[in-house]
Amino acid sequence: MPDRATVIGSFDGVHKGHAVLIKALLKEAKARDLQTIAVTFDPPPSLYFNPHFNFLLSTREEKAELLRSHGISEVIFLDFTKVVDEEPQVFINKELLLRRIRFVVVGEEFRFGYKRRGDIETLKKAAGIEVMTLPKERMEAEPISATRIRELLLLGYIRRANALLGYEYRLKGETSKGLGRAGALLDTPTVNLKPGDPHKLVPPDGIYAVRFGTQHGPGVCYIGSSPTFGDSAHKIEVHLLEGPPEEGTAPIVHFVERLRPDMRFDSMESLRKQVKKDVAQARRVLSQS
Repeated sequence: MPDRATVIGSFDGVHKGHAVLIKALLKEAKARDLQTIAVTFDPPPSLYFNPHFNFLLSTREEKAELLRSHGISEVIFLDFTKVVDEEPQVFINKELLLRRIRFVVVGEEFRFGYKRRGDIETLKKAAGIEVMTLPKERMEAEPISATRIRELLLLGYIRRANALLGYEYRLKGETSKGLGRAGALLDTPTVNLKPGDPHKLVPPDGIYAVRFGTQHGPGVCYIGSSPTFGDSAHKIEVHLLEGPPEEGTAPIVHFVERLRPDMRFDSMESLRKQVKKDVAQARRVLSQS
């Protein structure tokens, strides 16, 4: 096993703040001829401490994919149910030194081990490990964090959340059968999405300009319970503006901008008129993004 350099953290969303840590890791690892890895946790700490936490920014699969896209050679998921109770020195010996980790990059607030007793100084005292710490990255005077991104998404500020993420927030899942009303209303192919991970954050009810699938085809996404029709089931419907997706297209929705909140209409005609306005606005937004 080669000597390694690592970043350690939860990395929910793998946002721009995380990207700065990874960039520093890649530079230092190259100078020391070390293999780059990322050490993270499954389940994520936020979900471990709150099993009803439904606001994750990335699934395990997405997290690994995003970390690798930044140049990380290998992603290691530690079982958080086990390491959460490890004494700091045990964590260092078992999870780092046994993996031949010689260089570590972490944020300045990093804590680890039983009752978060381990900190930067604990790491620095470990024989055989060099430690680099970086302050939180900031944008518009505010620190970039998963918490801030969640807040923005839940308030419907998709563009601002995407700016902190460094990419368009996305939901991936399975297609499910709808009632067929939406497609008939718009005269477009419609995909009903069931998120693959129940703990992944779903943006608030409303209408969104989105891109669909790996081809990023333009679309309008509806999230809500169709108050005009008196439905009770919550749904995610994507109306594809340039025809049906290619066969085998992964059902992924990339959120670009929230156009308006969900609302009840007094008639089908008023709903139909608003939907046409939504489509026109979505086309404008997507053509400019």
